[in-house]
Amino acid sequence: MTARIRFAPSPTGNLHIGTLRTALFNWIYSKATGATFVLRIEDTDLSRSQPVYETNIMEGLEWLGLTVDEGPTQGGDYGPYRQSERIALGIYERAAETLLEKGLAYRCVCSEAELDAERAEAEAAKRPYVYSGKCRKRSAAEIDSLIAEGKSATVKFHVPAGESVAFDDIIRGEIAFDTGLIGDFVLVKSDGTPSYNFAVVVDDSMMAITHVIRGEDHISNTPKQILLFEALGAAVPRFAHLPMILGPDKSKLSKRHGATGVTEYRNQGYMADAMFNYLTLLGWSSPSGTEILSREEITPQFALDRVSKSGAVFDITKLNWMNGQYIRRQTPESLWRLTQPFISSEMTARLSGYSDEQKQAIVMSVRDNLDLLTDIDRFIQVYGWTESEFQDQIKSGQALGTGDRTVLAAFRGAIEEIEWSPATIDQAVLDVVTATGLGKGKVFKPIRLGVSAAGSGPHLGDLIYLLGRERVMGRLDFVLETLGVKE
Repeated sequence: MTARIRFAPSPTGNLHIGTLRTALFNWIYSKATGATFVLRIEDTDLSRSQPVYETNIMEGLEWLGLTVDEGPTQGGDYGPYRQSERIALGIYERAAETLLEKGLAYRCVCSEAELDAERAEAEAAKRPYVYSGKCRKRSAAEIDSLIAEGKSATVKFHVPAGESVAFDDIIRGEIAFDTGLIGDFVLVKSDGTPSYNFAVVVDDSMMAITHVIRGEDHISNTPKQILLFEALGAAVPRFAHLPMILGPDKSKLSKRHGATGVTEYRNQGYMADAMFNYLTLLGWSSPSGTEILSREEITPQFALDRVSKSGAVFDITKLNWMNGQYIRRQTPESLWRLTQPFISSEMTARLSGYSDEQKQAIVMSVRDNLDLLTDIDRFIQVYGWTESEFQDQIKSGQALGTGDRTVLAAFRGAIEEIEWSPATIDQAVLDVVTATGLGKGKVFKPIRLGVSAAGSGPHLGDLIYLLGRERVMGRLDFVLETLGVKE
């Protein structure tokens, strides 16, 4: 049988980095092994689950290119793929009745006050709290009577005492739990909705899930789920628990570390391919040790036995660097398309005098300056300045040094008659370096200032070429006429 894996988020908040990394590892594993990738929406928390969060989850998966084989939108033979719809069909109710009939589960009428008292007693005795199982010892008639009196009831699973539940985690190896430390747990809440552990097992068994790849925070749920798989007579899937994503201080990644919804990273100008690449390296490494890898390169190399057991630090500085590397790989056409949503309407208006081809070249001229696509406005603004704005910037500046004036005069002469292209302009700049005997820094800086009134920015040859000979010559004349020489 083809392997089947699932990504099962809860729509109680926006899709975050940790959850997206889980989806990503499931998706890559499915592509590497030919498994079916199932999306299941776990919305049993009816009070907190919201359609807007489900939409956000779908948007995040789509942005990263994590295509789904079966799910709420795609359909499939194992639906429905929303737990709320499965509740309505009575799927969990019937499974609970099966366990009750087998004597593997029982109804419990203990109140929260009674359970709190048991917890307090265990805490006072400095022992782990495990439910006493008092309702397991009550007769069915007594339970019925208490319910008739108005007591609310849950359904609990009877955990056998004195046993060990062990499983071979694909990433972590053998893990075992003593059932005496687990205790009976709730399958169906008093409002009739299934608990997480119960719903996930019923769904995984009915959807024929063969591998469960999820965060290490679920390790403690695994023995309960294994017991339920066995009680329902279902095959137990293979488990693989991924390392946690940590902040720079090695604590769990949270909002105080800048963690935010995935679509916010998209809106901040991160590229999907860069985020895909970076998240893959949070817990996994290529056998070659290479860091910049396309999804086509990652997929055939991916294996769960190369996933680390230790936490992976989310380093925003490295993500920004990697995003910059992906930006620098773009063609003029693709970079123009990617930056379009991030160029403001004001900047669009300022660039209206340039042709489409020139606009692409403008964006390419600042490609090496960009770490985020949202940086684009800041770096291309020099192309949008009017001559009046340029002159105001020059007037507010400092006087020229003797060497600066020599450089500008030499450069003006060097470009007056040359063929107008980025390459010939670059060569003219180098000719000034040779002619003046000054270093590149002492030549490049005054020339950039003289043509753009800025201390840094686009590639110099491209900047001068795109501004045009007439504008550049006029600006150089203005600077030489306006700014005095430092004493």
